Amino acid sequence: MRALILALLFTVVSGFGAAKFAPEFFVFENGVRLGPTDNQIKVLKELGFDSLGSAKPHDLAERIKLHHESGLRISSLYIGGKIGGGRDMKIINPAIPASIPLFKGHDTIIELTVQRGPSNTDEDAVKFVREVADLAKESGLRVVLYPHAGFYVDTLSDAVRIAKLSGRDNVGAMFNLCHFLKVEPNADLQKTLESAGDLLWRVSTCGADTDGKSWSQLIQTLDRGSFDQVTFLKLLREIGFSGDIGLQCYAIRGDTKQNLNRSIAAWRKYLAKSRKE
Repeated sequence: MRALILALLFTVVSGFGAAKFAPEFFVFENGVRLGPTDNQIKVLKELGFDSLGSAKPHDLAERIKLHHESGLRISSLYIGGKIGGGRDMKIINPAIPASIPLFKGHDTIIELTVQRGPSNTDEDAVKFVREVADLAKESGLRVVLYPHAGFYVDTLSDAVRIAKLSGRDNVGAMFNLCHFLKVEPNADLQKTLESAGDLLWRVSTCGADTDGKSWSQLIQTLDRGSFDQVTFLKLLREIGFSGDIGLQCYAIRGDTKQNLNRSIAAWRKYLAKSRKE
């Protein structure tokens, strides 16, 4: 009897864990070439995306209003600047202080790139991140450091290191599959993800060839490429990742709506399969 009870408890707990892994799926703005904002929102809702992410800082006030009214939120703002020389963050990129306060009261994350500048040291990177983090804090927002190939922060380990050094509780890190494959093609994916610990707040994926070199090989619709998306999602589930997952779409050719439809269909298939295995 005791064995039966334990078996039932295991089944319930296992099933609950699988059901609990239900990350929201957002699409990067760089893949949404669908005309005016209202039409973009209409198509994304029809396709079933949960939000628009990695939004660029243009016409934000009106776009935030339209997204809020539609129920399709802007889940992240993509922005950044160069570090160095003790210069004030506002001089480096004036769009940062202009954009962040517009998201006050919204559940939006700031995706921050830390680019190389006149002075490339952790000290200057931390100063820059702290300035942005403190500004975000005033609006009740969190910041994730966005690793980008060729930037000062171009790996997840860089993002985690600078996030920790910043000493700000609203700063975490983001994992970007295409940049990981570009910068660290031989790195162990599981160890990379695990090393971020509870600072891994956000993830992006896309169809990709594991041994790809060009961006066209590393950024494809989600149904293409040799990279094992199901294993990736299983790893995220196993390490307890609970953030949103975004679809990187940079420079993918072809019909936008068809591309997005292919990707979200693949997403649903991969997610369902990752829960069963």
